[in-house]
Amino acid sequence: MDFWYIGRMATLRERRRPLLFLIAGFLVAALPASLPADPDPGVRSLAQGRIAPSPSSPEIAVLCYHDISDAPDAPSLTISPALLRAQIRGLKQGGWAFLSLPELLAYKERPAELPRRVAVLTFDDGYRSFSEQVLPILREEGVKATLAIVTSFIDAPPKDLPPLMSWEQVRDADRSGLVEIASHSHGLHRYEMSNPYRDTDPSVITRRYLLEKARYEDREEYRARIRKDLRESRRILKKKLGHDVAVLAWPYGGHNAMARGIAAEEGFTATLGLDGVPARTEDLTAGYIPRVMVYRGSRIEGKGMGWLYPPRIPVRAAQVDLDAVYDPDPDLFARRLDQVVEKVGRIGTTHVFLQACPDPDGSGFFRAAWFQNHQVPVRADIWSMAAHKFLRKGIRVWIRAPSMNLTWEWERHPDWRVPFRKRKGGKLPTPWYFRLSPNLPSARNAAIDFFTDIAVYLPIDGVLFDDDAYMLEGEKLGGIKSSTPQAKSTAMRDLIEEIKNAVLAWRPECRFGRNIYAPAVEKDGISPDFSQDFGQFLKDYDLTVVMAYARMEGHGEDAERWAESLARRAIRKWTPPPGRASEAPPVMLKFQAYDWAEEEWVPGEELASMVRGARRAMAVDLGVYPVLPEEGDIPAGLLGQPLPSGASERYPEPK
Repeated sequence: MDFWYIGRMATLRERRRPLLFLIAGFLVAALPASLPADPDPGVRSLAQGRIAPSPSSPEIAVLCYHDISDAPDAPSLTISPALLRAQIRGLKQGGWAFLSLPELLAYKERPAELPRRVAVLTFDDGYRSFSEQVLPILREEGVKATLAIVTSFIDAPPKDLPPLMSWEQVRDADRSGLVEIASHSHGLHRYEMSNPYRDTDPSVITRRYLLEKARYEDREEYRARIRKDLRESRRILKKKLGHDVAVLAWPYGGHNAMARGIAAEEGFTATLGLDGVPARTEDLTAGYIPRVMVYRGSRIEGKGMGWLYPPRIPVRAAQVDLDAVYDPDPDLFARRLDQVVEKVGRIGTTHVFLQACPDPDGSGFFRAAWFQNHQVPVRADIWSMAAHKFLRKGIRVWIRAPSMNLTWEWERHPDWRVPFRKRKGGKLPTPWYFRLSPNLPSARNAAIDFFTDIAVYLPIDGVLFDDDAYMLEGEKLGGIKSSTPQAKSTAMRDLIEEIKNAVLAWRPECRFGRNIYAPAVEKDGISPDFSQDFGQFLKDYDLTVVMAYARMEGHGEDAERWAESLARRAIRKWTPPPGRASEAPPVMLKFQAYDWAEEEWVPGEELASMVRGARRAMAVDLGVYPVLPEEGDIPAGLLGQPLPSGASERYPEPK
């Protein structure tokens, strides 16, 4: 690894924060303002918003099956006929009422009349086993199902799939009185090229990279492609069956707001996803129904509910700056990327946080991005390719991106910046970089546009909002004479909530986290130093990432004890959701692996001691930063056992 990067890191913002904390310690605290009523919890994906039963809705489990076979070498999506029968009978014995999908949707005008527990069976792809194995079981058990057909597959079956139904078998199922036929698209059940490096992603959620034209598919090309396919699927099904179909099951469960709108315009009254959560009565009116994928190892039973509300999986993350990996020399870049992917896996991570914007000189000024977008120049379109390297190792990928420090915007529009006011006769720290004022509509729109491009073009599992979303004492909101910590905190929260909504429109399963300074965790309520409220973060984000930088906070000599104390303070402020009292708080302690002040790597034993301290406090989400390709004394297995090869939880990619 070139040592220029280590030298550059000494000038990074992390080195400057101790000065902010030191000076802030001498400031006179602002008088507390009267606090408004607690805001509602922050915007979340459907999966994250339904981690516990709702008292106002019955339990509705819409199950998604695929091939039904006894084949010993079948993939995990395939279950045996005996297991299907056992699951149906177990659910019946547990008091679950079986409804067809049309019967369920008919309750949207009278949801109060639904049974307390409802199960719906759906089968995707149209395998021949549906005719040979499933239909006899449905007749025997008196249960109905929905069968989703990929119309292009019937006449031209892909070679890597089990045998598929013929059109005659599809018609027989349609006439059985037990089966509703749905569309599973015409030709969208495929992966498309998604970047210049020929990586691929599910068709519906991908802006295709057109290799021969060296550009991405534009908005109207994407819209036309989705519309043409859905229209063709409905046309063929009507021709083959003699009637229209009303339901669309999204291939791989992938969808977005634009695709759902097109589906509605083309005549589909309901679409089905794969969010892994129960449906609720409001979904019947909205027209989008989440489903639960059934695997061979799924423990679906009638009495227990663990299969419908699985426990949260701990997050063990490495933060990687692509500045340390990228090089214009493609061979050197490829070697560094392979090295950092291997290193991240070796230390036992489940997730990686990848930098959105290059900062080559460590100035904190962002004037480019690592991905295709319409807001700022692209230094190199590598983010998606790097993400796929991690995804193939089973490591989930979040983007770490600024929400207020959009340099290219505040340089063009200085009046959008956060104004800074010095108190008379006092000294206040000068912000080390400017940021957009979060209350200004133009600034908000700029941030929303930037994050919309992230969601459109990148295969993100999550967004980590970077540490630029803070406001110091002495800073004020744009256009306002004075700003309380409460007002500043609310403005930043409102900005990020709007960004989250924009991201979810394109990536409905995306999760969200936010960096927070360690001193803010020690405060009750809003920290006047940063206008950050740790308690509100716990309500708003799927993961709150505490920058537990012991040396930076002056705890290099007692790092283990400090990490334990910090973890205990954080955990004490967590209130578990109803029905999940034993669940660990979604708080990550992210430890520093490099000492920017001393310009040296933190010894591996010191890192391990902080992990031990955090775990004694029952912290389960842990992270480390920075992780570089070659440098750094980060022990193997620091965060946990490395993931087994091919451990990705994603829907399996076609061969």
